[in-house]
Amino acid sequence: MKQSITIITVFILGYLLAIIFRSINGILAPNLIADVNLTASSLGLLTSTLLIAHAIAQIPLGVYLDSHGPKKVQIILMLLAAVGCIIFALSSNIYIMTFARLLIGVGFSGSLMSGFRAVSMYLKPENSALGNGIIMSAGQIGLLVTSWPTEYLLNFFTWRGTYGVFIVLIFIVVLLTYIFIPKQGYTDNSKPVIQRLLDLKIVFKDRSIWYLGPLIWITGGAHIALLTLWAGPWFNNVAGYSREEVATGLTINAIAAISGIFLSGLIAKVLSKYNVDILKIPSIILIINILSLAPIFMLPTSIGSYFWIIFAMTGQGGILSYPWITAKFGMALSSRANTIVNLGTFVVAFFIQWFVGIIIDMFPLTSTSDYNPMAYHLSFMLIFVIQIVILIWFFTGQKHLKLNKKEIETI
Repeated sequence: MKQSITIITVFILGYLLAIIFRSINGILAPNLIADVNLTASSLGLLTSTLLIAHAIAQIPLGVYLDSHGPKKVQIILMLLAAVGCIIFALSSNIYIMTFARLLIGVGFSGSLMSGFRAVSMYLKPENSALGNGIIMSAGQIGLLVTSWPTEYLLNFFTWRGTYGVFIVLIFIVVLLTYIFIPKQGYTDNSKPVIQRLLDLKIVFKDRSIWYLGPLIWITGGAHIALLTLWAGPWFNNVAGYSREEVATGLTINAIAAISGIFLSGLIAKVLSKYNVDILKIPSIILIINILSLAPIFMLPTSIGSYFWIIFAMTGQGGILSYPWITAKFGMALSSRANTIVNLGTFVVAFFIQWFVGIIIDMFPLTSTSDYNPMAYHLSFMLIFVIQIVILIWFFTGQKHLKLNKKEIETI
């Protein structure tokens, strides 16, 4: 038990750093815009480049997690992330900075899935949803770190110096991973890499992925895209918050995200004792998430601002379906199947983050040289409409999402 707690804690720290570097541009946006002369769309593209790198890395990541285990994968990738962070912090060239964000994205691409793999290796199956929820919720502390704490650091350092502080933490976590994570547990080394990649056909051919996946992708993707970049500018440009008030709003969002993921995992564990369909829980949570976006762009900001809390709490409810995916495809394919779902989330997050920036640049600036509030309303509305369409698609595929008796017994 003590070893399991230590292992999960180390992977929490790795995922926390991934969230920090995924979301840090949200609080640094004014500094980056001033220092590198960025437009809204270039800010969106620069920030979202990390997400597309995450996505590209997911397929080989799943293969190598299945064959080499989470320790080796985590150490190698986090060292790559450190290199990317150093390049980003030292550069003023938009193209070099974009390349650096790609390296950071690949480097942190394994932080979450390595943790999930560790949960499947070291925890009992009935505790897997709770274990995944703990890693996800604790990792979201990274959102909290990139609110008031980062704003505080900016009183003493430039944005580049602030990056340097977090780079030191990467090397500390790499050392902890090397010391505390054992080389043991199930690994599938019986097949060559090419064959393991070809095994992905089993996942892609299963119709359940094409009904469940899009719902997780569009909700999780929107959650990542908006919370890690555009929530901060929204609080400033639409709600009229000062920089200090923006930091407070982001802090509240972070606390909501942390508590929401943890509570979701806890609820899933409790309801699993009563034979509740394992997909009903994430389905309900994601429906709430979709509906919470509408008031943000439809209602006055004095009311709509509060719905960010619900949006933040519910956006990652899709992770509760990961034990279902493991049961559906078995341990040997579990990492590959889960990373396919993860891949879709990051691809969608990349396009949404960039898309919002493009929409903002289509509108004229306000008289105070801020981004136009109408641009946020339009982009959020379009995201909402797409989510509703995908939700309907999900409900049409319910018969393909039923587990057989043998699969249910593995949960």
